[in-house]
Amino acid sequence: MSYQKFARDVGFIGTVQILTSLSSFFLLPIITKTLGAYDYGLWAQINITVSLISSLALMGLSMSFVRFLSSETDKKKIREAVYSILFFVTVSGFLASFVLYTFAEPLATFGFKDPAATYFVQAGSLLILVNVIESTSLFYFRIFRQIEKYSYFTFFETFGKLLFILIFLKMGYGLLGVITATLIVQGLIFLITFIIIISQIGFVIPRFTYIKEYLEFSLPLTPNALIRWVTESSDRYMVTYFLGLGSVGIYSAACSIGNLIQLFVNPLQLILFPELSKLFDQNRMDEVRIYMSHSLRYFLIISIPAVFGLSALAKPLLAVLTTPDFISGWFVIPIIAFAGLMAGIFQIFINTMYLIKETRPATYINIIAAVSNVLINLILIPIPSIGILGAAFSTLVSYFLMAAFCVHISLKHFKLDFYYMDIAKSILSSIAMYLFVSSFSISGILELFEAAGAGTLIYLIVMFMVGGFTDHEMYLIKRYLFRSEVSPDTK
Repeated sequence: MSYQKFARDVGFIGTVQILTSLSSFFLLPIITKTLGAYDYGLWAQINITVSLISSLALMGLSMSFVRFLSSETDKKKIREAVYSILFFVTVSGFLASFVLYTFAEPLATFGFKDPAATYFVQAGSLLILVNVIESTSLFYFRIFRQIEKYSYFTFFETFGKLLFILIFLKMGYGLLGVITATLIVQGLIFLITFIIIISQIGFVIPRFTYIKEYLEFSLPLTPNALIRWVTESSDRYMVTYFLGLGSVGIYSAACSIGNLIQLFVNPLQLILFPELSKLFDQNRMDEVRIYMSHSLRYFLIISIPAVFGLSALAKPLLAVLTTPDFISGWFVIPIIAFAGLMAGIFQIFINTMYLIKETRPATYINIIAAVSNVLINLILIPIPSIGILGAAFSTLVSYFLMAAFCVHISLKHFKLDFYYMDIAKSILSSIAMYLFVSSFSISGILELFEAAGAGTLIYLIVMFMVGGFTDHEMYLIKRYLFRSEVSPDTK
């Protein structure tokens, strides 16, 4: 794959991700304004519980999928691997769903502090099975670089959920309707992807020929899922314990906006790791370094202004997208957004450990981050004047530590270009954008989009003035943003 094709694929899936994120802007107000802070907090708790158990049920096999099959061309081996992994996670996902269903009542009583939530936890337990089989089937398209198909399924999932949730909420099904809509859409996606996979590689009953090799690679990563969950989501349980489901609803709504920063690294990572694996296996180390250096640069010059923009629009975003009950959490958004930037840096550099198949350091890094997260949460959340702000701060500290340690270890293997001047120019342009956007008076969704659009334009103009873009980047900006017919001077 040429770097130009790599960039086009990232741009394509990034565009789809932006469109799907816009649906989140519509989905958030639909759910929060219908369910309220308490039920939204319950939905958030079910979500993070399902995400934890789903990750454990996958046993890291998704990473084995990517690492071992990215450069594989033997269709027989591909077929055996795909169906072995898919069958394996189906069984583990079913067992995990059964366990959550069985222990729903004690979880609702002691974890959610609401025995009445048992019924909803039981309904949500089915999400685990659907999550693992859907995510595994989607990985097939990521691994074999069928990016358009992968993007279309992502697009369909997001807007399908939006449509079905809206329908069920209008019918008065409340939180149960949200759960049902999610099950229907993810189930449909799995069925469609499974049919396409069969049409491309055929079907075979797996013999699990390579599953031992895959598990030897993936099982050491499985504790990382639990440890990462502690870093990313355990704060919701602590907020629930100390402050109640209403507070966790406010905190989760703010986090859902702040976490949009990770939207910029997700499309990059979806394509980057399979490509790096292929280059590494072919011993093309200079190209590995170039891909990682450019990926870091592009992520930063996009995510830095996004952090500033979300910070400037934090309060208006919650005011427009939710109810007055949620607005008190606006100060969480800038902190979570900056934490998302740190998480993106971590995601880029963690590829080094996966490439050299040294996953133990990643586990140590995650343990350090998780322990610091829990300790800071236990200290800060119970303080009345801090509360959910402490949860956000602990997340930022944890991701900062993860990024710092991961960069340090990665640079021992690959010396990357950091483009310090470009980053400085991006920060300067973002400050100008922040000052401009902060002056807007926003009272509705239209003004919100106008402010975001104007801020983007200001950022691009200042970056152009300080020379923050290459000639080829300027050509692309003119072509796609201003629809210019100017020919590029460089490749």
